[in-house]
Amino acid sequence: FKVHHVVQPWHPQGTCVHEAALAVSMTAPDAYKPFIREVISAFDAGKFKDEDTWNKSRADIYSDLLKLVVEASDEKTGQHVQGMLAMQEGGCNEMTQHIKWATKFHRARGVHVTPTVYVNGLEAGIVSSGWSAEQWKSFLEPMGADNFQGSKLG
Repeated sequence: FKVHHVVQPWHPQGTCVHEAALAVSMTAPDAYKPFIREVISAFDAGKFKDEDTWNKSRADIYSDLLKLVVEASDEKTGQHVQGMLAMQEGGCNEMTQHIKWATKFHRARGVHVTPTVYVNGLEAGIVSSGWSAEQWKSFLEPMGADNFQGSKLG
């Protein structure tokens, strides 16, 4: 599996989450998956959702994310990622260009929402964000024997 970052501008805090995740992947690749697990766990507990971030500044959201970086790795990685997320002249940070590249990549492929899943370069249009873990397993289990048409989904 290869995970790509697809920023959804209707959830403005998502840009911060993607910037932090990309910074972790560049700074401490071994901490990337643990960081993603921390973010998912926090999200499941209500963090980083629109309701949670509505009255927070960008700096507040980064602060919350940096705590998860440290939990997933160590203080040194947290400090490095903090530096990458710090505002530079012009209002950008070190991750701005990486977000632009990720956005350009997905726009060129017509990706607008998540999840958008490609199998062997072809979009699997039956995938849904509302799927349970069992539905994902049923989709992936045939290992392409049904050309990822979802024959085991019922």
